[in-house]
Amino acid sequence: MRTIIAATAVLLLASCGLQKEQLKPAVTKDEAGRQVLAYDAEIRQALLGSGQSAAPPGELSPLECEATDIPGPKGRVELSVRAVVASGRPEGNPAVFAAFERKVRELGFEPRRQEPGVRVFERPADRYVAELTESGDVTRTLRLTVASPCVWPNGTPG
Repeated sequence: MRTIIAATAVLLLASCGLQKEQLKPAVTKDEAGRQVLAYDAEIRQALLGSGQSAAPPGELSPLECEATDIPGPKGRVELSVRAVVASGRPEGNPAVFAAFERKVRELGFEPRRQEPGVRVFERPADRYVAELTESGDVTRTLRLTVASPCVWPNGTPG
């Protein structure tokens, strides 16, 4: 009887747009937040080694996934942290980009988008994203963003 109920629940949830992968237990919101902060700390430490200054990271920011262009069921959140990592020395930015790329590759991230002033890497193993962006103004300030994939607050739907 329990097997029939479980199978019915999976079918009902799948009919609401949930994929089998989205039904598997995953990391919780708290675990995702800790991982974002850990990746951020490792990357910022590598950038500091390139001779740049870094402001402390901002607070961990949750964003409801259905409020973005990320498809999928309601109730999931993405967690991110953003910090200014260099400002006032635009001539040093290429070295910071190089240090960023070395570190994220060392952590298992792979390039997702690379264009002048923007580097976005994603880690296939857990789908976390690290991005380094140069502002378009005269200061050419660099900002680091590290974000989690969309997660269910308690690790599973509901």
